[in-house]
Amino acid sequence: MTRKASILAVILIAIFASSSFAIPNPPAKGQWAFPLESTLRLYDKADSSSRSREIDMPQKWISVPSAVRDDDNYLWYKVKVNGREGWLPQNGIRLKMGGKSKLVANLTKNYAKARRKAMNNPDKWTSYTEDGVTVYQTDGKTGDASFKVIEGRNGVRDVFFTTSDYRICREFLGADLIDWSQPEVRSKLGTPTMRETPYESPEISILSFELADRNMTLSVLERRLDGDRDGTVYRVELYRGVTGEPEY
Repeated sequence: MTRKASILAVILIAIFASSSFAIPNPPAKGQWAFPLESTLRLYDKADSSSRSREIDMPQKWISVPSAVRDDDNYLWYKVKVNGREGWLPQNGIRLKMGGKSKLVANLTKNYAKARRKAMNNPDKWTSYTEDGVTVYQTDGKTGDASFKVIEGRNGVRDVFFTTSDYRICREFLGADLIDWSQPEVRSKLGTPTMRETPYESPEISILSFELADRNMTLSVLERRLDGDRDGTVYRVELYRGVTGEPEY
């Protein structure tokens, strides 16, 4: 495995470590939270300085009748767990927000064309095959990119795409999402199907848009730096499968 592939593998492990188990489908309607940790702190108020207790979390979707943002613009979810009412902070939670995305389905129409172009003219791409999956990699001017395909008798099956380069993002997806703020992303793409924040990384938000017309998900990864009220996009991913469960 190349050094770049190793780095990419580390990135993927970090992103999906909190969701390495199969999560049941959420209810169709309403806003629901799924704990990505076995225990979390439940707060009396949507405030990290309020009284709290660590409680065992059920491995099921929990109704979220309301959500608020604190003074630092972080999300809190009102829940009832094991008979206790309180507030959960955003980190360590996957939140079901909306339905399948038609807007993102339109956004990704460029992808197959751009991927074919890269495969047919791989001057700027390096490739290798591992366990039947062909991986293409390149460096852009402002970041990296990689995509995975399975080639067979029936054609090419798209498996995974990721980039941190805004030019490559625009070429493959039709929009240079890199460095966009969360309000800009929501304005362009609408309501995500899911959002989550890794437990150990409260500055990270992952907005996942499950496509309405195929079994694929677009994930937009945002990071908040010190002093930022909204995260900015530093990487996008398009993968076969549902949120957090890529079919590599």
